[in-house]
Amino acid sequence: MTDILSADPGEPGDFIAGFQVEGRAVRGRVLRSAGTLDQILSAHDFPEPVARLLGEAVVLAGLVGPALKFDGRLIIQANGTGPVSFIVAEYTKGEGVRGFAKMNRDAVLAALAAASADTPPIKTLLGEGYFAMTIDQGPDMDQYQGVVPIEGDSLAIIAEHYFTQSEQTPTRLRMAVGEVWTQEGGKQWRGGGALLQAVAGDESRGDAKDDWDHVRALFETISDDELLDPLLSAGGLLYRLFHEDGVRIFDPETLQRRCSCERDRLLRIIASFPVEDQAHMTRDGNIVMTCEYCNRDWNFLPGEVEAVGA
Repeated sequence: MTDILSADPGEPGDFIAGFQVEGRAVRGRVLRSAGTLDQILSAHDFPEPVARLLGEAVVLAGLVGPALKFDGRLIIQANGTGPVSFIVAEYTKGEGVRGFAKMNRDAVLAALAAASADTPPIKTLLGEGYFAMTIDQGPDMDQYQGVVPIEGDSLAIIAEHYFTQSEQTPTRLRMAVGEVWTQEGGKQWRGGGALLQAVAGDESRGDAKDDWDHVRALFETISDDELLDPLLSAGGLLYRLFHEDGVRIFDPETLQRRCSCERDRLLRIIASFPVEDQAHMTRDGNIVMTCEYCNRDWNFLPGEVEAVGA
């Protein structure tokens, strides 16, 4: 992905919005993320291909998550046999997104150095494994999970296979993640994505196959540069694609970073650990827990932990 010179995009920097092509039985969402994705990826010193893969997972969670009809979480996860053992991204209704990747850094660097130029990064990093989407409706409800093999040259293709197999919904995805130059002269991670899905035909609409074929052909012309270009608004991109039909973009939802590492919650977790484990977590007199998602160290005095466990 080539770097793109950044400028004021004239729209929110982090948002998700639904759209509708007039007179066509399709629906979609478009996502743009600058500050939120940069917060998530910059919290860790991931090699660039790992950061891009995790960024795509976060974009995917943001595109799919708003379809939830209830308060809950959508969890995107890919587990593999490669040097990146798993990536995970979560969308929590009304709260935001977060993501994390677990890897062996030395093995990642060795695998990238040995990979041929035509090997997709996802194959090099994850290897064989599975991709899953989990819907978590809360502690009083059963979770729903769909699983497909990691088969395809990108996370978007794998997710398309998931929708076809697990939900029988024709779906197309376009996602891009890259670093852009800011006006201040630094670099910032930026992500963009678009999702298109067919709406089932009914008595009034009849067979919607022609609508799907028409809109899909236009949608598949979206380039990575268009998804990342801060000078091209989401509305401008949709108009570029569908102006002959007409297209409406709905009110956006803010996309923000969300992490569940609240101090009181972590304190209760540490208090549940055996004393031996707490001792291994002690540094300079404090019991330290590091959040894997935001890479933040939380420090607790032993007396705080004892008081909770008493």
